[in-house]
Amino acid sequence: MKLLFTMLLGLPLLAGAQEKLPADVAKYVDNADMCEHFAGESGDNDKARQREVNQGIDQSCGPAQKQLKRLRVKYAKQPAIKKVIDAHANDSVMSYRKQG
Repeated sequence: MKLLFTMLLGLPLLAGAQEKLPADVAKYVDNADMCEHFAGESGDNDKARQREVNQGIDQSCGPAQKQLKRLRVKYAKQPAIKKVIDAHANDSVMSYRKQG
């Protein structure tokens, strides 16, 4: 119970941290999160749904991969921001290749 209470108290702090990110980093985080989401849905769908999933992967993973390279250079001397960037460099972003 105490852990749950502590976690709930921390939620506003996490939201505040997200709001303080530079706009380009926040957009990257959104793309990386969506990339991971869609990649997790790949392969277990009917053909129509798989087309939607592939489109979602292309629309989020491709931009996230490009943003990652640019943002790592841009924020190389800002450790706190670089840490956020690297934390979202998930396998889906790193291994993305354009679908079909």
